[in-house]
Amino acid sequence: MRGKISYLVDGAVLLSLCGLFFWRDLTPVAADRWTFVPGDFAQQFYTFARYEASRLLQGQLPLWNPYNYAGHPFLADIQSAVFYPLRLLTIFLTAAHDFSYRALELEALAHYPLAAFFTYLLARRLTRSRFGGFMAAAVFTFSGYFTSYPPLQLAILETQTWLPLILLCWELAADRLAQGRARAAWRWAVVAGLVFGVALLAGHPQAGLLTGYASVAYGAYRLWLHTRGAKGRVQAAGMLMAFGLIGVGVAAVQLLPSWEFTTLSTRSRLGFEEAGTGFMPYELIQLVFPAIGGEFPALYVGLLPLGLAALALTSIRRDPETPQDARRTIGFLGWALLVAVLLSFGKHLALYSIPYLLAPGWSLFRGQERTIVWAVLALALLAGYSASWLAQRWALPHPQKAGKGAVDERHSHRGGAEDRLTAGFRGATLGALALALVFFVGYQAGRDSMWGFTTASLTVALFLFLTVVALGSRQPALLLAVLLIDLFTITPPLHASPLKDRDLSPFQSLVAIPLADTDISRVANDDALPGNYGLLYGLEDWKGSSPLWLANYDLVLKHLPVEQVWRLLNVKYVFSWQQELAVPADRLAEEIDRKTQKPVYVYRLADSGARAWLTGEVIAEPDRERALQRMAAADYNVARQVVLPAVPAGFGTASDCGGTIVWRERAPERLTLDVTTAQPCILVLSELVYPGWQVTVDGKPASGLQADLILRAVALGVGQHTVVWVFHPASVRWGAVVTVLTIVCAGAWLVFGLGRSKTARHD
Repeated sequence: MRGKISYLVDGAVLLSLCGLFFWRDLTPVAADRWTFVPGDFAQQFYTFARYEASRLLQGQLPLWNPYNYAGHPFLADIQSAVFYPLRLLTIFLTAAHDFSYRALELEALAHYPLAAFFTYLLARRLTRSRFGGFMAAAVFTFSGYFTSYPPLQLAILETQTWLPLILLCWELAADRLAQGRARAAWRWAVVAGLVFGVALLAGHPQAGLLTGYASVAYGAYRLWLHTRGAKGRVQAAGMLMAFGLIGVGVAAVQLLPSWEFTTLSTRSRLGFEEAGTGFMPYELIQLVFPAIGGEFPALYVGLLPLGLAALALTSIRRDPETPQDARRTIGFLGWALLVAVLLSFGKHLALYSIPYLLAPGWSLFRGQERTIVWAVLALALLAGYSASWLAQRWALPHPQKAGKGAVDERHSHRGGAEDRLTAGFRGATLGALALALVFFVGYQAGRDSMWGFTTASLTVALFLFLTVVALGSRQPALLLAVLLIDLFTITPPLHASPLKDRDLSPFQSLVAIPLADTDISRVANDDALPGNYGLLYGLEDWKGSSPLWLANYDLVLKHLPVEQVWRLLNVKYVFSWQQELAVPADRLAEEIDRKTQKPVYVYRLADSGARAWLTGEVIAEPDRERALQRMAAADYNVARQVVLPAVPAGFGTASDCGGTIVWRERAPERLTLDVTTAQPCILVLSELVYPGWQVTVDGKPASGLQADLILRAVALGVGQHTVVWVFHPASVRWGAVVTVLTIVCAGAWLVFGLGRSKTARHD
């Protein structure tokens, strides 16, 4: 009972530390409150979450988003995280109100105590020490990496939070395997797979891939240590395979449509140069000087953990009193740390070519600096090992007070390692002071930039000196306090800005103009308004803010004249910085941008095209490049001509095709039109073609056509017709089937296995 209470108490302490770290995000006092800085968090994750909440609370599954990129497969965009359990919980808890920016901020912040507690549990189990657990949790949770970049890229934070818990499951599985309890080991492998599925549902495929690789590597290492013979190896391999299948199966409802979308998107053709972006080697200076290098100090973990990690790798791993299992794990973490740091440099180091060529999925993503999460977690666990070792050392009677004999022998190795650690920090303190003097001399010589280096060196010297004092006190609590003061000083402001700087809905007077227009049309944003503003306001925009959009759509935007694109996409209003447009348009209003103090204008185009039209002049062109050339030609008339891969069977060609079109229903996943034609025609919709859009004509299934590379069309005969387009993607249906079956089977295995275990123990 006392042990369980200690976990509750420690969990409460970690929760309090997270509350203290983020107190300015949590305070109700507006003058003190921070808010997440504008950028992807506001423009992508908040707008996506808000749209998801509005649709789900109406009892609708948000499959399609008509407000970005002239139509966007919302659920298939993996960062929508439609099925992520904590997102659904946030939506449920805020159901009585509109989904607010504050709600998403709180969802993000809730992941920090989770990450802290998961890391604490893992480290406490590895080190057999509460202090080791606290030290590791503090390093991982409050590091420069985890507190700066991931919360702004919310899906990264929400995915990587679950990594320590997965590794803990592998620890428990390996422990059961060592006890000869194979069935119990299998249960923990299943639980690890379920947690991995939750991580994948959080919506960042690269972070999910990194979590998967780290989990498999750690699981293989831990299981292999406790297996003997071919049968044991096969069993361990089976657990790892089950882990992956269960994780992917749980997330299949998200992964299958996302994979379909990715293969059709611009991300399907990343090359080595684009995918290989990462840290520059000189950015390692952030380990000591966090303000130098990149925008975020992603490599900063505090000064104390660097020494503790070195202590674990050089001394504790070689200490004969350290259990063999711990020595092996320290070695594994050391290699993981090294590999993660090297891979984080991407193409700047030759090592990156190996995973790019051989590791499935690696070449699909850029931003290789994100592998640093492995390094931060490994370093946190190494620091936990050293903290536990020091706490045990300090709990022994001091050799000068205990006399000679056995106590001196126990202190011989440990005392030397501890003394070297303290001496190393003393030397580093003197080195930092010497650097400060050198930089100050440079400042006095007229190099103003040296002042920043001078103050940074003095700050480093201060924290190093405090570390020396804490080591000399032999008090674990003081050592942890020094680490927390270091991290709390350096990292808190990196994700946030004052609340007064937040403006989620700028340019309201401009946006009000197209909102008041009852005609069906789109708007174009010439990089004047924030990304995804269309989703925020309910305006159908031709662009948006997402890493994924359709490759064919991207080609049309790049190769066709903009006036041709606007006509094709039914653009009627344009937001722009330009004082006049290159096409006939009326300037209706302007508003001053609060940041740039420059005017932003809204224009109404003279020719906005239509949302649906009839044409009889078909240009058959199956080749994509030649189709683009034909559409870009000066004599191509969007309203009278259409480029199709082939002429529909039984369809003739007419230069003119008259008729009437009446919209009866317009919903994100359903469009209904009444169309009357005097002769066979092609009905073209200024709506993007995408797998899953199905069309019926007069209640009978019809063949949808790909018009002008990116639009939907259908051939109609003479007469009156009711045309209905419904978005019902097979990838979502099959993904849901796989997800349900996986959860049911995994749940049945856990329940059945638990019952068998209880029966066996009772017998």
